Amino acid sequence: MKREIPTINKDFRQWQKNAYKLTMEAVQKGRRDFLATATPGAGKTDYALWVVHTFLQKKLAARVVVVAPTENLKEQWALSAARMGIDIDPEFKNSQGREAADYHGCVITYAQLGQDPRVHELNVFADKTIVIFDEVHHAGESLSWGDGVRQAFESAVFRLELSGTAFRSDDNQIPFITYEAGISVADFGYSYAEALKDNVCRPVFFNVFDGEMKYKVGTENFEHSFADIIEKDLIAKRLKTALDPTGGWMNTVIIEAHNQLMDLRATTHKDAAGLVFAINQNHAREISQVLFEITGVRPEVVLSDESNGCHKIDRFKKSSDPWIICVKMISEGIDIPRLRVGAYFTNVKADLFFRQAIGRFVRVIASMKGQNQDAYIFMPKDPDLVKLAEEIEKERVHALADCTPGDAGEQGEIFPDYVPSHKGNFEMLGSRALKSTTLRANVEITRGAKFIQSGEADLSVFERKHRLKETINLTCRRLAIRDAQRMKQSKAEFGKYHKLWIEKGGKPIENETLEELQKRLEFVQRFASN
Repeated sequence: MKREIPTINKDFRQWQKNAYKLTMEAVQKGRRDFLATATPGAGKTDYALWVVHTFLQKKLAARVVVVAPTENLKEQWALSAARMGIDIDPEFKNSQGREAADYHGCVITYAQLGQDPRVHELNVFADKTIVIFDEVHHAGESLSWGDGVRQAFESAVFRLELSGTAFRSDDNQIPFITYEAGISVADFGYSYAEALKDNVCRPVFFNVFDGEMKYKVGTENFEHSFADIIEKDLIAKRLKTALDPTGGWMNTVIIEAHNQLMDLRATTHKDAAGLVFAINQNHAREISQVLFEITGVRPEVVLSDESNGCHKIDRFKKSSDPWIICVKMISEGIDIPRLRVGAYFTNVKADLFFRQAIGRFVRVIASMKGQNQDAYIFMPKDPDLVKLAEEIEKERVHALADCTPGDAGEQGEIFPDYVPSHKGNFEMLGSRALKSTTLRANVEITRGAKFIQSGEADLSVFERKHRLKETINLTCRRLAIRDAQRMKQSKAEFGKYHKLWIEKGGKPIENETLEELQKRLEFVQRFASN
């Protein structure tokens, strides 16, 4: 059975206390929705789990569901919840129907919800459920996701929506969100400006590099620096030429970024890491080769369509490897405090994406308190990107109000309706970097809350289950190989002992509690001892 929700001592930041107070006041007034926006890195997770903890402890809800934007965030939510005494299943599959009995709930993705909202609707109908929509603006990315949100959680006892900033509705308005002039209206907001007043921040220095970019459109040759005022349809081509991994601009800037990283690792931060944001998969792989040629170390490359992308990120987080390259995979919600150097080599110019990207570098490391923890971002001196860097300190309540739907596209074009005056094939001819300029911005960095529980915290339920499942599967695999060898079979029946357990009245492995998994292990181990 699930463990009782413990009483914990907590030391939350003031903004979290304010948000919690307003949230519970809304509950007392009978409201069932609350949208909280808080700057990246501020500690939205801890605030939300505090609300969930209260609901579960006071029996206002019997279970919780967290809906996250990506697979890699599911385990992060489960680990954070476990520190609050809340056990949620990050490996839940729709085919299970319901999480195992020793969980307080589960965490799923918007895509998973969209695939089968009926499963979650039935669970919400069966038990009083509080739901957290993490980075709720993602629910508007697909019509089926928004429909799934409404169908599954229409009858939830409370819905807590979280986002890093205000967001546009565009064509798909998100259920349970209030809009004014197409922009979401938050019940509570915590901005960059307010976060800076907390005085717990990591200074971020933007090293912006000018350059000379040569390219060709049709039969016309062009040579421009970022300081040149050029026609709109050439702006993206100039930037793309600078970001060409075969050109001199990128080679020079990568060397500068790597030297900065090596200096940090040789002095105050021996496992400091660097992160490169790439345009697409091919671009990431080409940058990987350039980095390898410069450093002699092959960097980790994380692509958005790779099934093992989350494992790569987790492995990198726990390692001391110097560099990782990604395509949009580490722009939101990922906590890797050892990141100190960034290379913004993508042409995405959306304000929200840029803020989330820079948010990966702003978290302080508690063990380095009192030491220099500056972060350094290397990027082209493209006027639009420089403007984003200069404005990152400013509070912009409606951050996306002036953006067009095309802002976050793969190519980052910011003039989607502009008719180009230069037609023909685009060809990059070469580039070289010129003098860099340094901009400074202070950005909020802490998770926010600190939790104090008596005694040493054990592994979470899902971590213990994961270990048990690995042991069970390994034992069953070895038994199957042994049987195949004894019977001189060419192929081992790896599911044999799982089937025997089910025939004895056991459940599917994903539906079993810790106690049931232990009995399953003892069952298969008896065969191993024979």
